[in-house]
Amino acid sequence: MRKSETPLGRPREFDVDAVLHAAMYQFWERGYHATSLTDLTTATGLHRGSLYGAFGEKHRLFLTALQHYSHLSLAALDAALQAETSPLASIRHYLLGQAAQATAGRGCLIANTTLELLPGDQEVAAVIATHQRGVEDRLAVALEQARVMGELSGKRSTQVLAHYLLTIAQGLWELGRTTSDQERLTEVIDASLDGLSG
Repeated sequence: MRKSETPLGRPREFDVDAVLHAAMYQFWERGYHATSLTDLTTATGLHRGSLYGAFGEKHRLFLTALQHYSHLSLAALDAALQAETSPLASIRHYLLGQAAQATAGRGCLIANTTLELLPGDQEVAAVIATHQRGVEDRLAVALEQARVMGELSGKRSTQVLAHYLLTIAQGLWELGRTTSDQERLTEVIDASLDGLSG
């Protein structure tokens, strides 16, 4: 990871990406409201002045951390959608990964934040909406490929189907709060994929 530079061109004495990653995990573990300045300085190893000088006050830091999480999540989606030669199999691979993570304990930072801060925080809402569009657009491309390859029939638009799959993925995160039964979640995934051509 490269070290960022200040506006005056002087190198900072810390790795900005590593600090942002540490802050992201702290918000992910505790939630926005429960994360204190002390939590953040302890997790990042920075003093308050350095932390806020680099990222701004707590809310600004949280928005940056949430965007960082979104970028990582979308990169993981891109990788999942390339995991199989079949587009529908790749989508299933992605959803199975979501189910596995949903039961792992921490949950999804996007989903957690939606429950904690929305409605009411328009800046957070904008970040989440951008993330969801990114997920839907990628799924729509995969679904279009599936249609071209003859894996997908029916007349519904791929964008509508992508929104449906996003809703399924979000539902998996919700179910993961109350069950660790992977077989049950897999049945939900397979039923959802079976319904795409209806």
